[in-house]
Amino acid sequence: MRVAALLGFVLFVAQRPGAAQGAAPGLSSPPAPVQDAGITGPEMPAPTEEALAAASRGVTIRVGTLGSGEPGRTLPIEVYVARVLAGEGEPRAASAARQALAVAIRTYALANAGRHEDEGFDLCDSTHCQVPRASTPATRAAVMATLGQVLVHDGRPAQLYYSASCGGHTQVAGDVWPGVDFPYLQPQVDDVHEDDAPWTLDLPLADVQRALARVGFAGRRLSDVRVVQRSTSDRVTRLSLKGLRPEQVGGEQFRMAIGPTIIRSTLFTMERRGNRVHFTGRGYGHGVGMCVVGSGRRAARGDSVAAILAFYYPGLELRQAGEVAPPDPLLGPLLGAAPLAVGASAEGAVGP
Repeated sequence: MRVAALLGFVLFVAQRPGAAQGAAPGLSSPPAPVQDAGITGPEMPAPTEEALAAASRGVTIRVGTLGSGEPGRTLPIEVYVARVLAGEGEPRAASAARQALAVAIRTYALANAGRHEDEGFDLCDSTHCQVPRASTPATRAAVMATLGQVLVHDGRPAQLYYSASCGGHTQVAGDVWPGVDFPYLQPQVDDVHEDDAPWTLDLPLADVQRALARVGFAGRRLSDVRVVQRSTSDRVTRLSLKGLRPEQVGGEQFRMAIGPTIIRSTLFTMERRGNRVHFTGRGYGHGVGMCVVGSGRRAARGDSVAAILAFYYPGLELRQAGEVAPPDPLLGPLLGAAPLAVGASAEGAVGP
C-alpha cells in the first residue's frame, strides 16, 4: 500500500462490538486522555483474521522484506496489528498488556507508513520496523478490543517505540538516537523489575575488535575498552577503545556492532579480565517507551490498559484513528534515514 492509502486510515472509525451507534467519534465526542480512557467490559470471543480484515474497512498496509527485491505483501491493517502483536508481545501476558501493545503497534504503523516507499512497501518485517508472526486467538482478541485506537501527540499519531525489557529504568530517546526528542519518551523508574536476573557475557578483546572492524574501526590491536559516559538512566552512551581509530564509540553503536542479541542492552557494567571483557547487564533492547515485560507485570498486578499506556507514554491521548490528523508525511522517512535507524520492535535494540 502506498502512503496516501494508509493516510486514508484517519478516515476510518471502527465501532467495537457493542459500541453505541450514532455520530462518529471525534465529531460529537471530546478526545479522551490516556489517563481517563480505559477499555472495559468482558473480553469478546477471539475473532478470526477474516473478521479483522472486515473490520479494517479496506485499509491495508504493504509489508516487505529488506533486500529481497520483492514488492511486499498487502495485509488489512488490523490483521497486520494482530500478527505483529504475536511477534513482539509476550504470549502469556495478561489481556491488558496485549491490548496496550496493540495500540502502540497500530500507532507506530500509522505514524511510519511509507518509510520503505522506495523499496515498494510501507514497513519491513524485521526489527528495523516491526516483526509479524502468525496471529493467535489472544492477539486477535486484543486487536478487536482496541479496534482503530491510536495514541496521539499534537493531534497526530505519535512517533513512539517499545522494547522487550527496560531492566527497571526506561531510556530517553535522544540518548539512543541523537536529535530524536519527544516529551512523552522520557526516562523513568519502572518499579516491576526487582526480581530480574542479570545477564552476563564474556568476550575476548580480539572478538570485540573483529566486530568493530566490520563497521569501520581500524587499528592493529584493541588493548582495552572502558565506559566513559552514561545516560540519565545509567545506560552506556560512550566507550573508549584503546588502540583503535576512532578512539570512542557510542553505546548503541557498540551494541549493534557486537550484536543486539549478544549484548542485550546498554544497561551494563564492564570488567577487564585478562584478554577478555566481562559484562553484567539488565534488560533487553533500547529501553525507550513501553517495556513489554514491564507492561505484562503491570497488567498482572491489575493495571488497566489506560494506566499502562499513561505510564509509558505520559501526556498522550488515546483516540480513534478517525479523530486525528494525518501523520507528518516527512516524519517516517526522515527517521528512517537516521543513523542506526531501526524500528519500534521489541526484539531488537532499535528505534527510529
